[in-house]
Amino acid sequence: MKFQLNGRRIYESTKTANKKLAADIYLNRRHEIMNGIEPSRKSFRTEPEATFRDLSERYLEFTTRLKSHYKLKSFVGNLSKRFKDKRLDDFSLEDLEELQGDILKKGQSAAYANRLVVIARIMFNKALDWELVDEDVIKRLKKCKLLKGENKRLRYLSEEEAERLISNCEPYLKPIVVTALNTGMRKSEIFGLTWDRVDLKNRIILLDKTKNGERREIPVNDTLYRALSGMARHLKCDYIFYNPKTLRPYDNLKRSWTTALRKSHILDFHFHDLRHTFASRLVMRGIDLTTVKELLGHKDIKMTLRYAHLAPAHIRKAVEILDERCKIVAVGYEGERGNL
Repeated sequence: MKFQLNGRRIYESTKTANKKLAADIYLNRRHEIMNGIEPSRKSFRTEPEATFRDLSERYLEFTTRLKSHYKLKSFVGNLSKRFKDKRLDDFSLEDLEELQGDILKKGQSAAYANRLVVIARIMFNKALDWELVDEDVIKRLKKCKLLKGENKRLRYLSEEEAERLISNCEPYLKPIVVTALNTGMRKSEIFGLTWDRVDLKNRIILLDKTKNGERREIPVNDTLYRALSGMARHLKCDYIFYNPKTLRPYDNLKRSWTTALRKSHILDFHFHDLRHTFASRLVMRGIDLTTVKELLGHKDIKMTLRYAHLAPAHIRKAVEILDERCKIVAVGYEGERGNL
């Protein structure tokens, strides 16, 4: 049994395995506590009421094992700055709705507001597992609806833009961009790629450490094969793309990337959009979404469906197959009607 008394949580056993009897004992003890009758010190233990700051610290420690820990750290930090020492049991629907409203007032996106709300819910669900909060709080927070109008970015390069971008890249940046455009790999996957993961003989890149934790194989086409074959290997460095001064993978190419975009006259384009370009090209050339899903390493086909609208010709061709049959039926029907 769990109760609250003067800002402290009381844990007490019913001392029975009978569910009905336990429920009766709980109601009786609850009535006593609400009427000011404190249980004896021997029968219970108390813990201070947990605050959001307490939850944030414990949650970040828990997520150190996750690949998304670095990104979560920023979001959880922003939530912690806002709610600070607010008690977990005091949280309500209004707290999350006010959070959404304040974010929009600052001119920030609905997507960012939704991300914070989702992370806050996940944190509270974990708090429930850790017995830091009651289920009633979880039910209240679940009522917060995500904002509509979230802009799901889908920016990709045309063939001409892609060629222009590659031609304006610095020599060390060019093979990185070529790899991204021809594999759809994430930035972290490219920077962490080592030669033992690349089989040029069989033209396969094997990824063991991916975002969703699943192994993925990516074919190496002729363009990528030429780019990788022409690269020199360093005896003391296993990474394919590395900083020659440190022999460590690149962690920031912002300056050279921005320069290449400026020279190519390409606006509103991020490095991750190279991945979108890879997927968009495949879909526009008639490759089915299931295959694209496997190449991108998406865990759910819903992630890949964002590219579905790029295949109008492919979809139209599928419908035209039915059209041929319909013409035969229609001609036959018209002929029969004319003979009546």
